[in-house]
Amino acid sequence: MSTVNMNSTSTYSVGLSPVLIALRTCFIAIIALLIISGNILSIAVTHRVTSLADSTKVLMTSLAVSDLMVGFCALVSVVASALDSWPFGDVGCDLINFFFIWCFAMSTISIISINIERFIAITRPYKFPMWCSRSRIKLVVLFLSLLALCFSTSSKISLQVSAEFNNIQQVCEYANVPTYPLVLTLLLGDIFPTILMSYIYYRLIKISRQHEQRLNQNGNNEANNNHDNKALKTFLVVTLTFSGCYTPFLTMQIVRSLPGKFIPDGLQFFTLWLVVSNSMFNVIIYCLFNKVFRQTAKKILFETFPCCKRSIAPVEVHL
Repeated sequence: MSTVNMNSTSTYSVGLSPVLIALRTCFIAIIALLIISGNILSIAVTHRVTSLADSTKVLMTSLAVSDLMVGFCALVSVVASALDSWPFGDVGCDLINFFFIWCFAMSTISIISINIERFIAITRPYKFPMWCSRSRIKLVVLFLSLLALCFSTSSKISLQVSAEFNNIQQVCEYANVPTYPLVLTLLLGDIFPTILMSYIYYRLIKISRQHEQRLNQNGNNEANNNHDNKALKTFLVVTLTFSGCYTPFLTMQIVRSLPGKFIPDGLQFFTLWLVVSNSMFNVIIYCLFNKVFRQTAKKILFETFPCCKRSIAPVEVHL
């Protein structure tokens, strides 16, 4: 078995006690299982809910699948953490790092696509069914998958570095990455899109409220408009949560790339696994902000695990 060179990053930790290794492994395992189970549930609920547009279902499924793959990648880190070393060799390290980058890129692109789809739905309601038909959105998802694959490949080629196992974060990563690509990633892939999307959502919510006021004045049914408002708020929270998870990690990576800068081991571990944990937050957000999604999720869970459903007999009160 080949060994992984760990000399290029001086902050790699060694010599953790067995208790800390066990706690770290349990923590990573819990995150991985929550990501996998949560996104499987998200996919099932998304396909059963009838109030969602077909295009929204396709994009939400794409996001859930990419997050699901992050969960499977995290399972590899469970093995590495339990052994306190990387057992899959240099090739395995390169592959898992490449796959991680592809999944994260696909998650980013899927969130942006959902935002654009919501923008079209609100601003072009009559053209929305034609522009965002199910077949067209499937082609878009295929194209975006190839785009994320190209991004992962170009990152590997342009950086001209090999992936190495980081024993602090328990993942394989590109070592000694220059500062400028990290800064560009933070600005172009996180801060600027978040600011732009937040402004777009502000405008969309304002437009949606104006529609609601006109419907109220005309006495029309406002159910669809209320649904659009809830969908907008839900995906806005998804976008802001995504940014909140990625910004600390990318900032930490920039600081770490600067000469003479030291990042505590705990902070490195926390920021990395905060990014990974983002893959389990979406289903939680859906359940919190969407009553139909929450009820459908409960129904699926009760159907899958009948023992979880308890029938409570009515209580008679005698006065």
